[in-house]
Amino acid sequence: MMGQDVLGEINLLTDTSDGCPPWVDVSATSAWATSNFANFPTRLTIHDLRDKETSVNLDINAIEVCKYEGEINDEFDNDSEAQRIYYDELISFLKNRLGASRVIIFNHLFRSRGPPRTDDQCDTNHKNPVFYPHVDLDPPGARWKVEQILGKEEAQKVIQNRFQIINIWRPLGSHVIRNKPLAVCDYSSLDIRNDVHPLEVRGSLNALSAYTISRSKQDAQRWFYLSDMRSNEMFLIKVFDSNPNVAQFCFHTSFVNEDALDSNVEQKSIEARCLILYDT
Repeated sequence: MMGQDVLGEINLLTDTSDGCPPWVDVSATSAWATSNFANFPTRLTIHDLRDKETSVNLDINAIEVCKYEGEINDEFDNDSEAQRIYYDELISFLKNRLGASRVIIFNHLFRSRGPPRTDDQCDTNHKNPVFYPHVDLDPPGARWKVEQILGKEEAQKVIQNRFQIINIWRPLGSHVIRNKPLAVCDYSSLDIRNDVHPLEVRGSLNALSAYTISRSKQDAQRWFYLSDMRSNEMFLIKVFDSNPNVAQFCFHTSFVNEDALDSNVEQKSIEARCLILYDT
């Protein structure tokens, strides 16, 4: 399978419509998020990682491409046996891959990447793709999330050691994702001081504050995707890492692949959000 770089529009922040700091409202009652962003759709080369999957890693780029060897390949209900199996699969994988002492999956989300969901088809676990690049949590948001999951007392103990928040993103079903794939930004290509901006998150039980991104004046940002991504492949996307000596986070966004033929074939994805704890 040959890789193919594509041109795609990435909605990078330029300003806000109300003159206030950036905010986004992701209330479960709406099929699409609302925000005060004044975005600039920027046509960028999005480089294909196909056949170059091992060229990126979590410590340098804040992303990895891994194989999924489990059994879950369709949406599941909350608290179902399928959810238990999937969570157990990912917990075992992350412990082995990262050497973590404990992994807690605190949320999962299904997204329709073919025909969009209507308002009445959306809830806290079912959404449409997000078409603006973001990091789910900034450092204060990450610490808030640990406290929300574990309680204040235990959170104060575990954050004395290294902890991470990592999203695992993969397609679901028998169809490859072509029309609305996921683009990820190489952390090592960012101008942290100028490209990265705090983002207030409204209407979410999972986040209070995050990051959004503007265009690099040097056009140095490197964006990647994985062509014809299948359900046995997954992105590891770093959201936060308390180790300051490695890559900290990965901006990610859906984009419309203009090279893909229009299709009403159902294409969908799942992302699982994971808290990773270490003994040291």
